[in-house]
Amino acid sequence: MRRVENAFQEFIDGVSTASDKAAFRAVAERATQRLGFCHFAYFGLAEHGHTFISTYPKQWTTRYLSQRYDLIDPVLIRARRDRDPFRWSGPQMAKGRGDQIKRFFGEAAEFGIERGVAIPIPAGFDRLALLTFAAGKHGPDLNEKVVEAKDILQLMGLYFHAHVETALKPPVSLDRSSPLSQRESECLAWTSRGRTMDQIGQILGVKTRTVAFHLDSARAKLDAENVAHAVALALRRGLIP
Repeated sequence: MRRVENAFQEFIDGVSTASDKAAFRAVAERATQRLGFCHFAYFGLAEHGHTFISTYPKQWTTRYLSQRYDLIDPVLIRARRDRDPFRWSGPQMAKGRGDQIKRFFGEAAEFGIERGVAIPIPAGFDRLALLTFAAGKHGPDLNEKVVEAKDILQLMGLYFHAHVETALKPPVSLDRSSPLSQRESECLAWTSRGRTMDQIGQILGVKTRTVAFHLDSARAKLDAENVAHAVALALRRGLIP
C-alpha cells in the first residue's frame, strides 16, 4: 500500500506541472513502472473527438484506432456503466464471446497486453474517459491493487483526466481574477495535496459537510465537471498554491 501511496504523490506532483501530451505520458509512464505494470493508456472520448495517450506499442495503437476497436472493446464498454476501478483479463472477457472479440484480445496479447486495472472517469455530458494500467500474463497482484488501493486509483484517474482536459484544451476565459472565497481556496489547496474531506475538516477545524459545501461551491464557480477538475483549473490559473 505504501508503494501505491508514494506513486500517487509523485503522480499528482507531475500532472500538476505537465503541459503537453509528452509530459503527461512521461508522468503516467513513471507511475506505471512504480505500480509494477508494463503499459498505461488514457482514452478520453467526447463529441469533438478523442484524446489518446499511452505507452502501448505504436503498431497496436494505430491498429486500435484505425479499426475503431473503441466501439467493441469490452473494457471500454464496461467502463461506461461502472464507476469503480475493476480488474480485467482478456482471456476471461473473451470467453463465450464472438470471433471478433476473441480476435481483438488475441491481437492485444501479441503486444503483451493481456490483463490490467481499468479506472473509469466520470467526464459528464455522456462523455467517457478511462485510464488503464496493463500487463502481460505475469505482473502485479491485480486484486491487491483494486481492493486495497481503489480510492487512490480513482483519484489518479480523476486528476489525470482533469489536468489533461485543462492543459490540452484552449482556455474558455483568460480572466485570472479569483472568484473563490478564502475557505474555498483552502479546501481546494488541501485537496490538491491528496487530503480527504475528513482530513481537511480536521485541519481547518470545521465539519466534513462544511468542507463538502466549500468544494462544491468552488466547483460551481469554476464551471468544473468535478472537484478534481476544479483543482486542476485552480492550479492552472494560479488561484491556489
